[in-house]
Amino acid sequence: SAGGSSFNDTTTFQLLEEKTGCHVEWQHPAAGAEKERFNMMIASGEYPDAIVYNWTDVNGGIDSYVDDGVIVDLTRYIEECMPNFSKLLSENPEFKKSVMTDDGKILSIPYIRKDKQLCIYQGTLIRQDWLDKLNLKAPTTPEELEKVLMAFKTQDPNGNGQADEIPMTGSLMDSTAYGIGNLLWAFGTHYDFFVKDGEVRYGVLDDRIEEGMEYITKLYREGLIDVDFLINDRTKMDAKMMGDQSGFVFTFQPTMYSTNMNDGTRKVEGIPFLKGPHGDQNVFVPDYANSTTATSIAITTANKNPEGSLKWLDNFFGGKGLEYMNFGKEGLTFNWEDGYPKLTDYVLNNPDGIDRMSMCGMNIGAYDSAFPTLQDWRYYEQTLSDWGRNAIETWTNNADTSGILPPLSFTAEENEQINRVMTDVKTYVSESLSKIVVGNEPVSFLSMVQNRVKEMGIEDVLKIYNDAYQRYMAR
Repeated sequence: SAGGSSFNDTTTFQLLEEKTGCHVEWQHPAAGAEKERFNMMIASGEYPDAIVYNWTDVNGGIDSYVDDGVIVDLTRYIEECMPNFSKLLSENPEFKKSVMTDDGKILSIPYIRKDKQLCIYQGTLIRQDWLDKLNLKAPTTPEELEKVLMAFKTQDPNGNGQADEIPMTGSLMDSTAYGIGNLLWAFGTHYDFFVKDGEVRYGVLDDRIEEGMEYITKLYREGLIDVDFLINDRTKMDAKMMGDQSGFVFTFQPTMYSTNMNDGTRKVEGIPFLKGPHGDQNVFVPDYANSTTATSIAITTANKNPEGSLKWLDNFFGGKGLEYMNFGKEGLTFNWEDGYPKLTDYVLNNPDGIDRMSMCGMNIGAYDSAFPTLQDWRYYEQTLSDWGRNAIETWTNNADTSGILPPLSFTAEENEQINRVMTDVKTYVSESLSKIVVGNEPVSFLSMVQNRVKEMGIEDVLKIYNDAYQRYMAR
């Protein structure tokens, strides 16, 4: 999407080839066709030397691909062939825990976010200029949010003389990035799996779900939540925020808003997550607590030199290779200034008018989590606006991540049962919660929903999750 036909067109991988003498032939599937191409490749039995994929979510679990002779167990090679990677794991036990399987094996090499701020890029945003105009402070509790949203609805903060404000926009109840269901978090509960008191729970069965749903339905009845939340997507929500229609949303850090809105008058700010009636300030965005991403690379059994491949991959976790991945080419894309790698205008304000995203994609290998490496906050922060950096700092310092489920591993049998049950459960729960919000069912309908998901097998799935959670904690 940045303009190259393969990674070989990018500055990072050209520098890596010069450094290592290793030429790579890339096979890039079309966007959206990754899963289909992967399944076709596995079925054919003809594999490349290595495969970059979401190995945390493959059918049957990654272990089954070792058992089936598709990929290689890398455990015995890591210490000898990957000193940079080994050092990283030894110095960061949490990285190691998320990289290995329950029985202590390493089967793929992941993309790792080195710094905490890199994990935190979603949260609560509000129109600060609207608050200022109405002499209001940013809300810190659900009750304060309700008052602010009511002021947005009734006091014409966009100044057009019409009652056309949509106080809060959002999408489906169970959308972690944008969903209005994220309002449940302040009540210490969730619409999905989470950890509480050392065990995995499912939100719909939690004793606080009714209190949280009462709050959300009240906001909707009062006209404070976007009536289009069931059909909204990011484009529609962004348009409402940037078009002075809406004032509050759960979404990504606001650099894009800054690019389109920062006229010296309008302003969007990230605010702390709400603190609820029981003192909870929860966030359940998985990445907040998980430094490894879904992107990882596995070495296949077709590879005639796995040791050499791993030595090449180790460049992405230390030394000059890591510098190439995060900053590109010294003198072209960055320069060292007082020990800080400062990106140049060639990337950030390209003289030929190429947009920043494309320049980062063509020159910074760590950008957009495209290939396993160790990501560095120092490059990423330079791609953000002040609005974006400030929001990330605010969210980093004001969120309880203790309830986030870590990246669990399941056996093939466990995966089969989870998929069999949860496909229907998730659809049913999402539809049922939405019916309650819009008033088609009362909040008391939750008791029927709870009974129904039990009949569908949720308690068996919860046992699987708790067994997997205990295995993870014992790693």
